[in-house]
Amino acid sequence: MKIFNRLEEYIGGVLFLAIFFILLLQIFFRQIVDSPLIWSEELARVLFIYVGMIGISMAIRSQQHVYIDFITNIMPAKIRKFIFSFVQLVIFIAVLFFIHLGFKQFFSSSFELVALGISEKWLYASLPFIACLMFIRFLQAQYENYQNKLSYIPLSFFIITCITLACIYFLNPDLFQVLRISNYIKLGNNAVYIALVVWLFIMFCGTPVGWSLFIASLLYFSMTRWGIVNSASAKLVDALNSFPLLSVPFFILTGVLMNSGGITTRIFNFAKSLLGHYRGGMGHVNIGASLIFSGMSGSALADAGGLGQLEIKSMRDAGYDDDVCGGITAASCIIGPLVPPSLTMIIYGVIANQSIAKLFIAGFVPGVLITIALMIMNYYISKKRNYKRTPKANLAHRCTAFKEAKWAVLTPVLIIGGIFSGLFTPTEAAVISAFYAIVIGMLVYKELSIALLFKSFVETIAITGVTSLMVMTVTFFGDMIAREQVAMKIANSFMAFADSPLMVLLMINLLLLFLGMFIDALALQFLVLPMLIPIAVYFNIDLIFFGVMTTLNMMIGILTPPMGMALFVVSRVGNMSVSTVTKGVIPFLIPIFITLVLITLFPQIITFIPNLIMP
Repeated sequence: MKIFNRLEEYIGGVLFLAIFFILLLQIFFRQIVDSPLIWSEELARVLFIYVGMIGISMAIRSQQHVYIDFITNIMPAKIRKFIFSFVQLVIFIAVLFFIHLGFKQFFSSSFELVALGISEKWLYASLPFIACLMFIRFLQAQYENYQNKLSYIPLSFFIITCITLACIYFLNPDLFQVLRISNYIKLGNNAVYIALVVWLFIMFCGTPVGWSLFIASLLYFSMTRWGIVNSASAKLVDALNSFPLLSVPFFILTGVLMNSGGITTRIFNFAKSLLGHYRGGMGHVNIGASLIFSGMSGSALADAGGLGQLEIKSMRDAGYDDDVCGGITAASCIIGPLVPPSLTMIIYGVIANQSIAKLFIAGFVPGVLITIALMIMNYYISKKRNYKRTPKANLAHRCTAFKEAKWAVLTPVLIIGGIFSGLFTPTEAAVISAFYAIVIGMLVYKELSIALLFKSFVETIAITGVTSLMVMTVTFFGDMIAREQVAMKIANSFMAFADSPLMVLLMINLLLLFLGMFIDALALQFLVLPMLIPIAVYFNIDLIFFGVMTTLNMMIGILTPPMGMALFVVSRVGNMSVSTVTKGVIPFLIPIFITLVLITLFPQIITFIPNLIMP
């Protein structure tokens, strides 16, 4: 199996590298030669679909897909094992339907991809064939689950069941019509509510969010019009066929390379030379380094995991208590999804069909406000606890620190300047930032080897796979939401309590703050935004402002127990308990909440600059 694992990594890595070179060629021919390539974007999108699905397969093997486990964690071990077994059955069914629907879509495809001049079968082949790979990875995971006594179900059960179903399907495909619940009972308008209840149940049992969305959608179609599921299944692939979405893996890659290539250390040392001597200086360094690093990775957890260990060690050495070290590291990491480039903003832009460049501009001011607010709170706590200042760096030391970090610090300038000058699209800027990170990691700092580079590519593919599954299944789920006009029904219920856009925003904030305590930010973004965005449109709320407000709100969720992912990441890298990090982060939630209230009451804080630059 090690050979099989390596083969999957090699194929995924080579395809990802091919996308990288294709997009670099696209930029070169468009900007330097002034002769744009007609085929490059379409080919990059096709390859990305394959890479994203290979990432899903990798995440199945390592069982890394986003799931909610705070309820199952408090259950007795035997019940938890039973529920875990049930969840594996749900995933088993979902993967089999991926294969089934994938082949139906593959054989029914007949159009041509115009720019490439090939059949769209090449596009849709990704789902059935890589779903077969997903199934093999699922079996690998089940073997380990049974061996480690995590599940009651042996591997033989899944294999025998699969063979039996394959034989039945081969002999009589129509026999699967028994799955149509609508043959036996007509549920009418109640079908969507049953599907939503089942979705919530299996999700809170610990089924990965992506798979739970898919199963709930299948259940809905089986209760209403099963024939529609075949046409809706095309959306599983089409959801990834998006050029803006291509920027996600390359910004993830940039963050991974920053950690691997010694860049984060230099960023931290530069921030320390500037801010270390002030009251609470090491806390200010922590926040300042997060702001700089955020302009490269765009990810909260990349910041917490990448800079976190270095920040916490330096603060401990300076005499800071563990709760403050952990609290400020967790709180400062939420700057990442606000300032450009932001992975969260990119995903929101795709979901809401809004300008990603405009969203990037809109997030800058709130990001700076959060930075200042956190520094004020850090100053207050440091003064109260009488933390000592570090010696002030002299001019020569500052110049040396800047000289070492200058190439890293230039990254945000390259990304933002390229986008706003019109030289690059956000996706091309992501590719350039990854290329730049490789150049300075290998040729300038000389800490990034070929082996480490390939490992970074594979790690990026696995992380991208988590996002890819969510994008695919939330689009499929969205078909159900749209057909049943769930968003409009929620909007009407909002109108019963709210008589103004401000009241609607207040209710949405309260809803997201509550859900954020239990649902991971990435999952929450995919779950609720497709329903909330139409409500914002209905009440004439600016969608650029709405994207920034909801992003900040959901980032608060990663700081609040029981599902605060930043708390877990920081506790792991800092080797401290989650309760210690939670205790430390509570004071920093105050300035974050104040900033959220401020931008909600005065949306112009967010919209003024984007409307000025990009009317």
